[in-house]
Amino acid sequence: MAQEFDSETITERGWRQGAILGDALAMSASKHAPQTVGLDSADWLVLTSHDCDIVNGSIEKEPFVEILRMSVVTDGKVDQPKLWGRNPRTLQLTIEARETPVFLSCNVHDRWTIPRTLLMQDSPARTIPEKERRLIAEWLAKRYIRAAFPTAFDQRWRSKQKQWQYLLQKHSCWIQGVYLRLNTLHELPEDEPYKCHLMLAVPHMHQGDMKWTRQRAAIEDDVQSFWDQFEPGVQCAEVEVLRTDEITLADIEPYQRFDADWVSFEDDTAVTPLIIEN
Repeated sequence: MAQEFDSETITERGWRQGAILGDALAMSASKHAPQTVGLDSADWLVLTSHDCDIVNGSIEKEPFVEILRMSVVTDGKVDQPKLWGRNPRTLQLTIEARETPVFLSCNVHDRWTIPRTLLMQDSPARTIPEKERRLIAEWLAKRYIRAAFPTAFDQRWRSKQKQWQYLLQKHSCWIQGVYLRLNTLHELPEDEPYKCHLMLAVPHMHQGDMKWTRQRAAIEDDVQSFWDQFEPGVQCAEVEVLRTDEITLADIEPYQRFDADWVSFEDDTAVTPLIIEN
């Protein structure tokens, strides 16, 4: 006889996004995995569905939850380009667990759904810390909502991508988000320039900081100088560095997130805000 669904049991057991399945439940979940997913007994199976979907009172509305397989990196080595959400297909991160840290790696394709009723059978083995949980959620979401720019535009500046990343790294304790607006998203011939505007969001907590005025000017100068090198193919019309309390939704609506937001995860600043797209 099938177990009657009770969302309160799921809530009471402590299931939420970022929860790790215990051994018994992981075994049950592995039976639903596609054949393309290779599983190991040391894997961490992470619940990635939204909290509201996990505890929803209707099994008809939300019959399933999503699971992401994370493998343990046994040699303790991580690949820098795959940290902090830089790579759209592979994510590596470190979780502080008991005495020693655990190094984990996951592929965006190694996920599947399981019946939500399974969560009634057991409690989570552990839960991933908040910052890493948010990182996983944003990394998954960016696969569908990350900004797409014209190939012709990318080709005019991407040879200097490492220089751009270094610039953002230099100011990472100030920058919370980078947004770009182009005059067109169409592919342009070589003799037609792309005109861009950049908006850099700085945490509002810097309001009143003695260094704010000087730092704002330094960021604007560095960003402007970086983009000026691509003239005439790319013309940077304006760079604005604004605190988050100075930016409205109307201001940011024409912009797209300029994806180097992994920079803000590398220190102890707050995680990035939700991405706002056209």
